[in-house]
Amino acid sequence: MLKDDIRNDFTNARKTGDHKTKDALEAIIADILKREKSEAGHIVTDAEVIDGIGKEIKVQREVIEFSKGKADDKAAEAEGKIEILSKYLPKQLSEEEVTEIIRKADVYEDASPRTKGMIIKAVMPQIAGKFDKAKVNGLVEKHLASKQ
Repeated sequence: MLKDDIRNDFTNARKTGDHKTKDALEAIIADILKREKSEAGHIVTDAEVIDGIGKEIKVQREVIEFSKGKADDKAAEAEGKIEILSKYLPKQLSEEEVTEIIRKADVYEDASPRTKGMIIKAVMPQIAGKFDKAKVNGLVEKHLASKQ
């Protein structure tokens, strides 16, 4: 399982003094523990771990945006964490691939806001952990605009 790989890599990083990897994986380990303790006997799935990694990458991107021009060392550290965490994600989809998924999910005649929500709902499970969820809304709007 993915969580076991992360824990092993975390332990190895600690033993070898690889602070960069250790620091990057600490937040993921904490997220896994939080999820496990939220429900007695809950076993964290790979999908949940991938979700946690995606959220941590988003946080690190925000650190980069906030730190640019002010604390370049923090921005560089966040970029390093993103690079390490990205290794644990499945192969990422391109915008073209996601647009194709959107096109296939669009079985509706109209291009209404309700249609947009239904398409997004159908697409999200297919792209979970493989594409930035924040970009999906724009791609769906672009697709619907091309229908009119």
